[in-house]
Amino acid sequence: MSMDWFGTPEGFEKYKKDFQKACKETKGIKSTKLYTSHQARYHYAWITETDSYDAIMEANRKMPPRNRNEMTHAVLEVFTEM
Repeated sequence: MSMDWFGTPEGFEKYKKDFQKACKETKGIKSTKLYTSHQARYHYAWITETDSYDAIMEANRKMPPRNRNEMTHAVLEVFTEM
């Protein structure tokens, strides 16, 4: 997931911990790592390896609703190995 963050640093730390916890508690998620983007479009990108699309959707359902003042844009892109 690529995203923009305009909230506080403390709010971002809470979001990161919440997402890592949701992933850890979800069967089928192998790993998740946060990267900063060097493109102008998004501030950060989570790279999450899962067994299935359903696993990442389950982890996302465990997250609180997005505050659109803090995270103005988010895009979930799905890649499959070829």
